[in-house]
Amino acid sequence: MQETISAIDIGTTKICALTAAVTYDTLGNLALRVLGEGQAKSRGIRRGVVMHVPDVTAAVSEAVEKCERQMGHQIINAYVGIAGSHIGTLNSKGVSPIDRRQGVTGNDMQRALEGARAVALPQNQEVIHTIARHWTVDGQTDIQHPIGMNAYRLEVDAHIVTGNSTAINNLVQCVVAHGIDIDELVLEPLASNESVLKADERRMGVAVVDIGGGTTDLAIFRDDGLCHTVILDVGGNHLTNDLANVLHAPFETAEELKLRYGTVLPERVAEDEKVWANVFGEKAERSFSRRFIAEILEARAVEILEIIQDKLEASGYMNQLPAGVVFTGGCSQLPGLTELGREILGMPVRVGTPASHLPISGLSRSLQTPTYATSVGLLLWGLHEDARAVHRRFAAEQGSGGVDWAGQTMRWLRNLLPG
Repeated sequence: MQETISAIDIGTTKICALTAAVTYDTLGNLALRVLGEGQAKSRGIRRGVVMHVPDVTAAVSEAVEKCERQMGHQIINAYVGIAGSHIGTLNSKGVSPIDRRQGVTGNDMQRALEGARAVALPQNQEVIHTIARHWTVDGQTDIQHPIGMNAYRLEVDAHIVTGNSTAINNLVQCVVAHGIDIDELVLEPLASNESVLKADERRMGVAVVDIGGGTTDLAIFRDDGLCHTVILDVGGNHLTNDLANVLHAPFETAEELKLRYGTVLPERVAEDEKVWANVFGEKAERSFSRRFIAEILEARAVEILEIIQDKLEASGYMNQLPAGVVFTGGCSQLPGLTELGREILGMPVRVGTPASHLPISGLSRSLQTPTYATSVGLLLWGLHEDARAVHRRFAAEQGSGGVDWAGQTMRWLRNLLPG
């Protein structure tokens, strides 16, 4: 049977399920071919957090069933994205002694990571990811690949991603209710990075800003690794809410106005240009100045960009990002946002989309947009995890000790879920 990888992206505005077959490209490298996709409008989610389990479970079911019908068989397991205002991060260090006769092994690296992971957390917090930022071997710093090096002491500087236990449990329940095993919960900006960043950007220094409906996820990458993450409790829905409140219009009407006529550069809109929309308390449509709408959107966009600027400065990496910022997510397509971003942030800004150079074929046109950067990125994360699994099995066979991440994930789920 052909090996497949599935992904489920549970966002504030939409839920997307994807399945792809694992194949090989012309050079013999692992690749993907999309077999099915399914989408549903999100229900029961606020700012990335499950607020009503039955509604989210039903929405996940709708997306999954559409995907399954398209590809002709059931989804058995999937990589699931996680984000939301409950996500927290911290940096930690771990140490492992080394048998100098063998050099650094996979087991040594795992022990160091486990030491970094052993941090004091509030009772309601769980560790989602422990990611090595860089390694130190006998005082030699900034090592990226220490395996095989002769040494007495291995240290790791790790980035720890945590989440609220209740929020994690609720998200897991919405997926496993359909008989789907979770391969791994993946922080959404980590997934987005897989689909929108170029290798030289990730190496030199870049920030990914995924502007979703309920939250904005910021992740900084340098030297091919994740250095810093922040989840901001603001997103595209805040711009829509501003329009709805000022215009006294239903949320759906404000969203349509934003998508059809929105821009964050009001000076580019003619002063006399009008748009029409339904508002509360009036039967007939009412006219509005399109420039006024742009001014409302601009005010919130400036606020979001200034928050991003503050977070970049607080991270200490503001001056270490020669590749600048890559916007992605649905709201990144708002006209004028990249120009406004360059002006406020004072660095290169571009919009990231799942690009043609990626090892994945069969993407529909809609999936080749920033809106689905996380969804496509989850598939790519799964593909790379397959490659890492092969490497770990080889390392284990060579006596260097692979890491049983699949077993760890299943044990984690068994401990998390009741019964």
